[in-house]
Amino acid sequence: MTPFLLLFVALATASPVKRQTSGLDADGDGSITFAEVSATMSLHEALDALDRDGDGFIYLPQIIELWGTGDKFYELNTDGDDHLTFREIENGMTLQDFYNEFDFNDDGSLDAAEAYQMNFIYDTIYNTAIDDPLDSNGDGRLSRLEVLSHMTYNEVLRALDANGDQRLGPNELRVLLGGETGQFMDDQDNNDDGFISFNEAHSHNMSLGRIFNRLDEDDSGYLEDGEGAGFYTVWTTILNSASTDPITG
Repeated sequence: MTPFLLLFVALATASPVKRQTSGLDADGDGSITFAEVSATMSLHEALDALDRDGDGFIYLPQIIELWGTGDKFYELNTDGDDHLTFREIENGMTLQDFYNEFDFNDDGSLDAAEAYQMNFIYDTIYNTAIDDPLDSNGDGRLSRLEVLSHMTYNEVLRALDANGDQRLGPNELRVLLGGETGQFMDDQDNNDDGFISFNEAHSHNMSLGRIFNRLDEDDSGYLEDGEGAGFYTVWTTILNSASTDPITG
């Protein structure tokens, strides 16, 4: 098992009290079979649930969040661009193949750790009563997949840039980063002018995923108990702007 999968299993099993039982587990035995999945969704419906920006594409960061590796992205990406169309995915795999990608130990069923993403997809499809712009599956916390599927790093930077000068001061950054603002300034302000230009914001391999990790103060793998509050402010600003970017990470 790769280090990512070991970490994923550890995170998924570390706080069982907070994990909600999904209706996907029809017989309540704690594992998800392919029969339970195929009875509730098609591959197209699963992809549609993952396509949070509604552009009909799935991007590399989303594939990595699903399966811990980008191998499947490159395997299915027949035209070599920066995204997978639903057609590319559906031509290259079946719902059974999709399910099997989560079965890390190849035992024919998904245990609680392996099933998290499938439960997320199921809840996104069926829990239409959720009144939360980011928490797609209604579990009361934000996952990396939920954040990365809704917004890009560039959109976040523009949303924080209150005066439109393409640089961010501490007060602008604090909307999202809160107590992490000072450390972010120290790390990214390469010319020490007290501001983070958009170019500086991308330096040192900084990304939206790394922002998520900084906000995840308890290293649970989720933003909860107020850790993700800034993303709601940012998302509201993005929605009120004229346009959004494709989700590329």
